[in-house]
Amino acid sequence: MDMPLWKRILAGLAGMILMNIAIYTTFTIAYTAVSYYKEKHNQSALTAELVHDGQLIADILTSKPSSEWKDALLPAASSNGYRIVLVDAKGKVETFGDAEKAGSLPSQEATAAVLERGEKVELLKRSNPFVKGTALAGMKVSRGGQQYALFIQEEAPSLYRGLPQQLFTVFLGFLLLFIILLLIGRPWRHRDGARVYINAIRRMSKGDFSVSIAKSEQIPQFGELAASINDMAAELSQLEQMRQTFISNVSHEIQSPLTSIRGFAKALQHEGIDDEQRNHYASIIENESTRLSKLSDNLLKLTTLEARDEPIRLKPLRLDQQVRSMILACEPLWMDKNIVMDVGLDEEVTILGDDELLSQVWMNILANSMKFTPEGGTVSVEVKQTAGGASVSITDTGIGISEEDLPHIFERFFKADRSRNRKLGGSGLGLSIVKRIVDMHNGTVTASSKADAGTTITVTLPSGPPQLPAKK
Repeated sequence: MDMPLWKRILAGLAGMILMNIAIYTTFTIAYTAVSYYKEKHNQSALTAELVHDGQLIADILTSKPSSEWKDALLPAASSNGYRIVLVDAKGKVETFGDAEKAGSLPSQEATAAVLERGEKVELLKRSNPFVKGTALAGMKVSRGGQQYALFIQEEAPSLYRGLPQQLFTVFLGFLLLFIILLLIGRPWRHRDGARVYINAIRRMSKGDFSVSIAKSEQIPQFGELAASINDMAAELSQLEQMRQTFISNVSHEIQSPLTSIRGFAKALQHEGIDDEQRNHYASIIENESTRLSKLSDNLLKLTTLEARDEPIRLKPLRLDQQVRSMILACEPLWMDKNIVMDVGLDEEVTILGDDELLSQVWMNILANSMKFTPEGGTVSVEVKQTAGGASVSITDTGIGISEEDLPHIFERFFKADRSRNRKLGGSGLGLSIVKRIVDMHNGTVTASSKADAGTTITVTLPSGPPQLPAKK
């Protein structure tokens, strides 16, 4: 006589629990031993991540004059929760970011290892596996013949951070799977059908996202699982396409100025060129280097904005005064091209917003409008209070945007009419930064335009405090 269903369930549950206790106990012991050993031998994933971030920051610093380093290091430290320490060859120490959570300053031994021996330093200190510690990474930065040691410090979380949740989640997953198989009964009768699901998952794990489980191949009881696998494959395929497009765009934007720099640097080595040609080639190399620097700055800025998960700094802001200041800051641009500025800032407009971030919005839009407006054209600016907040409209009489390009202008690296944009420069990131900042304020940004008939960019912002949008 078959065992009653409830007894089968209880026996199965007891066996599952005992098996999981044994598995997770041994797993936890092995996890502790391996993780603590790797930390003691400076092979921690946390310090490796700090080295990676530090190298990115060092590369950015080498492209900037020393006077601008503080402006680059402060946001990098605050946005990531780091303390960044900069030590020069004379022992002068500068710190940026949170000084309370990162522990003591780097030792003289670590500083000497970086400055004198040119080594990369990775250290993670904790008294035992059950407490927090301090993670440190250091590398050398050179600028204008000066040598600096750049250190990044961060509070190291407990060795077991997240481990209980992972174990509990996996335990529940095993438990749920066991109950499903038990209730279905004789799961191996679908062995051939299950092979289709296994093969689909294996193909996705190897990067093949063209997977689709047909209706004829699906197990009736697992129809929803098949639909989920198909949806996941489609979404992963879309993400992979976006990743490849992003890499292609970055490579193209970097390769173009590098090709120019390499070509004209080689031309400077030829004998017999006169001073006028030499100065012309040197000017092109300088312009292309500046373009690369702006591209790296914009990429860093956009990445920082998208990774930001803390609320933005809000305060009452006179929007009309801020826009007026940005117009005055752009005076060399519109004066150089004899552009007429038609400004409508008659009323006081006040909102709650982040002063620094919104300044970047108006600067990017105004610079775009002036860049694409021909000699003697007009740029109109209007700021007005609305029922729910405020709106800013910036209109130019420039080259305009075609109807097919208009929906894409806020995408990364998108450039309407690339042949004309190539002559005017730009990386295609300015309006992406605008869109991200406006979204962080729960506002909207729209564009209306026609080719050769000018463009209007309109930003609407709420008067109340915005909530940070969820990461995508």
